[in-house]
Amino acid sequence: MQLLIFLITIVVAWYGLGSVKWDLFLRNHRTGQALVLRLLLAITVGFLVGQFFLQYLNASLLLKNLF
Repeated sequence: MQLLIFLITIVVAWYGLGSVKWDLFLRNHRTGQALVLRLLLAITVGFLVGQFFLQYLNASLLLKNLF
């Protein structure tokens, strides 16, 4: 389940990073290096968002033990 959540959030992050105007930040935004940067950013953001969802799910499951 974790792998599936990470893959989904990475794809969503990749899609979201597609709307960034990379030409404002990079000299040549159509190179392989720019794609690698975008991929690494998508993996990082996707991993962090996935971790948030997994921690939230875990915390919500633990709430039933509280009462």
